[in-house]
Amino acid sequence: MVCVLVAALLLLAPPAPAAAGPSAPAATLGGSTPAVQNSPQSADERRGRAQAAFEHGRFAEAALEYEALWREGHGPSDLFNAAASRFALRHYTHAVAHLEALLALSGLTAAQRDEAANLAKIARGKTHAVPLELQTQRPLDGPLVLTLGAVSTFASDIRPDIAITIRPGERAVLSLDPGVWRIRVDDPWFEPVALDVTVDASAGAKPQALDLRPRPDARALRRFALGWGNAGGAAFVVGVALLGVGQGRWSSRLATPVERCQAGGPSYPLEACRDALGAAGNLRAAGAGVLGVGAGALVGGLIALAPQPRQRRLAWTVAASIGAVASIGGAVALGLGTRAFMAQNDGSEWTADDRRAIEGGAATHTTGAAFLGLGGGMLASSVTGLVLERKGRFLVSASPQVRVGGASLVLEGRF
Repeated sequence: MVCVLVAALLLLAPPAPAAAGPSAPAATLGGSTPAVQNSPQSADERRGRAQAAFEHGRFAEAALEYEALWREGHGPSDLFNAAASRFALRHYTHAVAHLEALLALSGLTAAQRDEAANLAKIARGKTHAVPLELQTQRPLDGPLVLTLGAVSTFASDIRPDIAITIRPGERAVLSLDPGVWRIRVDDPWFEPVALDVTVDASAGAKPQALDLRPRPDARALRRFALGWGNAGGAAFVVGVALLGVGQGRWSSRLATPVERCQAGGPSYPLEACRDALGAAGNLRAAGAGVLGVGAGALVGGLIALAPQPRQRRLAWTVAASIGAVASIGGAVALGLGTRAFMAQNDGSEWTADDRRAIEGGAATHTTGAAFLGLGGGMLASSVTGLVLERKGRFLVSASPQVRVGGASLVLEGRF
């Protein structure tokens, strides 16, 4: 087989180089005896050295030299010779990749094309077919480049990475040598991902699946941060206003003298005093809840400004977990505060001790509303952020609406 490969090398060998001119002399340290300055070896000299290495069985050296020549833009003969050297090393995956790239070139003669096709057929027959499934949220819009790298056992086993282009709708089947291979994707539309595949010499390898996550572009992240930032800011302002008005009414109602809240009193009956205090407490709790929603929305929006996708996913996951816990705790506190307030709403006259108990229950009620809103805002903004990272797109907009007698905040999302 080596003899056949050497003959193939000669088929695609370039023409003989022209004679090189003399090099310019350079002065020595003493200044009397000139010395010839070392000049970089020409491509033909390197090619001759690679051919000599191949003929003497140093196939790895020959392969690396021919591959370097091809990368530097030299003739197709270097690519064929690199494939032949890899074939001799039993690096059949690299041989197939080189020969397929060679066959894609125009300008080969019929004999050269047949020689390359025959060698590619032999090399492919010595590899194992590994089907690769690309799992994406939506079909590919353009070609996807996979990078194959051999995980070498020895430091002397040096193999260059192989780039494979998969076009939309194309079924990916990799021809791999026995050993461990690392499949990487570094595409501007997807997040970097790596997959290690072990190919057994006797059993080959099982079909593999590569999960591709779209990479959100900077504009989508800015829109996301701006949307949740606006929503959070508007909710924060509305919440502060409601909280301030509710606290003012609560303090005023709670400070009403006891004698003015007696049953049947001429100015302020007990039922009216109780209802007004409850309405003030609800308004204060509503303001605390809206303020919490705004703060939670701001947290999720600011996370979108993190530079690394992994940092964003981790931060949104932590924020969503904290938001879920805060929502549960807030709901529990809200219920306890409501029960404590209603325990005093029994139709009897209020005493000073009753007012202190009502104040404590209302504080628990307001705190629970704040935590419930904060957890809900963090949970909603973080979950939508994870959707953005997963699918590569999420559009959210907020439109605060103020009208006579109330205000509202409308969130619209599309993903």
